[in-house]
Amino acid sequence: MEKLFIILILRSNYRFHNIINLIRNEGTLISWNGFKFPFDKDNKKDIRRIYLFSNRYGVEFSDTNRNWNYKEGIITTPSGIKFLIKKFDPLIFSETFLSDIHFSSFDLVNKVVIQAGGFIGDTALYYASRGAKIYSFEPDINSYNTAMKNIKLNPELSKVIVMKNYALGEDGEIDFPINPNGSGGSSASSINNKRTIKVKSISVNGILNEFSLKDPFLLDIDIKGNEFELIKDKAISLFQMVRVEYSTSIDGKMIGNRNTIINKLKEMGFKKIRVYKHNEGTYDLMAHGTIEASR
Repeated sequence: MEKLFIILILRSNYRFHNIINLIRNEGTLISWNGFKFPFDKDNKKDIRRIYLFSNRYGVEFSDTNRNWNYKEGIITTPSGIKFLIKKFDPLIFSETFLSDIHFSSFDLVNKVVIQAGGFIGDTALYYASRGAKIYSFEPDINSYNTAMKNIKLNPELSKVIVMKNYALGEDGEIDFPINPNGSGGSSASSINNKRTIKVKSISVNGILNEFSLKDPFLLDIDIKGNEFELIKDKAISLFQMVRVEYSTSIDGKMIGNRNTIINKLKEMGFKKIRVYKHNEGTYDLMAHGTIEASR
């Protein structure tokens, strides 16, 4: 890992003055504009991720309003949303807060959004910051616990967020892998030789009933393989808009075809459908991507 990071340093655009410090166990990383990131052996990996985020995506950190900020283990977005640096993922945060892949409407005030695959609360807080009433579900217990801490860091936004340690699928329970790192890649379709725990599973119809939700606006699904089963839920037809991140194979095994999802959405009355890449990863859209559908 150390050698890989040195290679990344050598290939960098040098947006930082003293990147080589990050191969040490403590010190201070200084950006080109003088912003300082002190680190020690406990948070060195976190500061490395900030470096990669800034350098790869051209993100500037400063104390100026409307810029990204970092202080005492907390990252603040230009819009003021706060996150713990722990489990910060440069790729996922670039998708949500730079590429704005979850944009759904200029007016989300009081609209109901159900979001599956909540990771560390980043998407829930994004929708809440745009005025939505958000119900977010994350089956990975470590990611869920981090999400609850992040939501607590944003007391005003937390008022419109309900987050539960549920998986979306059929009503009941499922075995879900325990990921000690709490990464966003955990999947109920990938549990071979992994330690698992029982997690409550709930259908879309079950969510609408449990929380007495009427006239839901958006269903945002990122559940790493189970989208091909969830799309059969007839309650999806009650939404105005659906967004599905799909992966047609898990652990090298084919599990579905994106046209299955598209055809189901059409059957439910969604007429406007687009398929797009949600990040710069090297994948073909037949294998992975996002489907967005509206009426």
